[in-house]
Amino acid sequence: MKSRLSYFLGSGIIILSIFIGTFIWHHQHHQEASNFKEKSFTAPISSKYIPTNADLVLHWKVNPTILPEYIENYQDRVNKNNTNKKVKLIRDSAFRLISLDFTKEISSFSGGYGSFGIFESNKQILNDWLMVLEINKDINIDEELESISDPKIIDQNINPINNLNTKKLKLFSKNITSDQSIYFLKYREHILISSNPKLIKSSIFNLENNILSTKEKYKNIHLKDNLNDGFFLLELSPKKILNLIGQKKDILGIDQTDKLISSVNIENEQLKFEGILSYNIRHKRPINDLNYDFNDIENEFNSFDSFILINNAKQYFGKDSRHPYQKSIASIIEKSTSKDNSKLFKIILKNTNGNFIWLKDKDWLAITRKIDTDKKEINKILRKDKFSNSNLEFKNKILEVWSKITTDTNEDYEIRENIEAITEENKDIYIWSQDLSSISNFDNKKYSPNSVDSENEHNDFNDIIKIHLGKERTEVFLSDFYPYILLRTMLGNKLDFPQNLDISMAIPAINYPDFVKFKINLKTS
Repeated sequence: MKSRLSYFLGSGIIILSIFIGTFIWHHQHHQEASNFKEKSFTAPISSKYIPTNADLVLHWKVNPTILPEYIENYQDRVNKNNTNKKVKLIRDSAFRLISLDFTKEISSFSGGYGSFGIFESNKQILNDWLMVLEINKDINIDEELESISDPKIIDQNINPINNLNTKKLKLFSKNITSDQSIYFLKYREHILISSNPKLIKSSIFNLENNILSTKEKYKNIHLKDNLNDGFFLLELSPKKILNLIGQKKDILGIDQTDKLISSVNIENEQLKFEGILSYNIRHKRPINDLNYDFNDIENEFNSFDSFILINNAKQYFGKDSRHPYQKSIASIIEKSTSKDNSKLFKIILKNTNGNFIWLKDKDWLAITRKIDTDKKEINKILRKDKFSNSNLEFKNKILEVWSKITTDTNEDYEIRENIEAITEENKDIYIWSQDLSSISNFDNKKYSPNSVDSENEHNDFNDIIKIHLGKERTEVFLSDFYPYILLRTMLGNKLDFPQNLDISMAIPAINYPDFVKFKINLKTS
């Protein structure tokens, strides 16, 4: 059985990045934050030391030593001191998970960037890990390391094979328990810190010998070229990390994902997460003859509290939904719609080949193209459930209403009419709802069924889903998401939920996608 400490270590380094980003983003309007706007995902030099078999890797480009003061500068006078303490608490707690005192042992020589990797191990207490830090200039690193450990001379074999003039390297160790130690090694401009000296040796050997296949190199470059840079960068294997931390329940259907890479940045008062889910599966996907321009549609419906735009809804909820990314998207949609995810909603999704639009204020409605919707099958299912249809003229609209009479089992034996579906049929579209006011007040003239993305053939990616959730829906979405729960708990439940949440996903325009690109934006105001 995996240790709970491993669970908190894996979660903790993710939470740390979210926490720091949240503070910077929340107070962005006070001062312009440093931007990391490289054209693509660009890991720091320290990343070269992390062996490729790591289960989880975190890179940072902000010196953890100055983070409390850096974030404090964004606060008003009342919150400065409190914020400084919170940042220090989270930072120091993360380092204590690996038995390091950041202030006393690390801060003096920690530079502006670093990398941290977790590796599966047979240890009962903690999985193996490796941290690589840039060394501050004008620091006598040997003296610093001697002050916190007892020096040892490492095995001659660790010396780089192609550098015969290199002196023997000093390995410093710090005893944690009778059978557990932490090891330190200075190599060039970096400090390597690890729970296992073999990881340090392997790291230097792989660095000097460039141990990485051509196929792996190409895949890494290809994936990272499709992501923007950030001040925090994350690389992990979801399949491995879920097992490593003892997480039995899959999170949003990513348990079959071979690799996840992500960046965290700030732009226009939004905390932006951008990432790629990579699969070792090539699966031919359905192609729509016509795709709406998601950007144009999104602009039309910004007045709604929440909305979802889905390209080819049937592929995620139909019987042929087999690819792992399809299951992930289905999970996200179900979580986003929560209690509105009714039987009618699911029936429409399963019988819509083209674009599906879900809109929500007080109650929901959906829009589908007639040419893409199997209405005969939907009617068949409704009749099977004992619903009957009738026409209703209301506000110059002809509506089809599906309902059935039921009895209430209370003492008065009341008769009730249950409304399952209300449908408006226009020239090219169906509008669906379960609420009369929502469907009658909807101005369908704003919706242009012929708004086709004519530039799609020149785009490297096809949008497959866009989600916008208002404050209430965002709170529901995040309330049982463990990383966010842990973050709120660490902050004494004083972290406010964001004002809204935006999620978008896209796949390569090629017919055989093996990765999915996602963007998540959080905004407080």
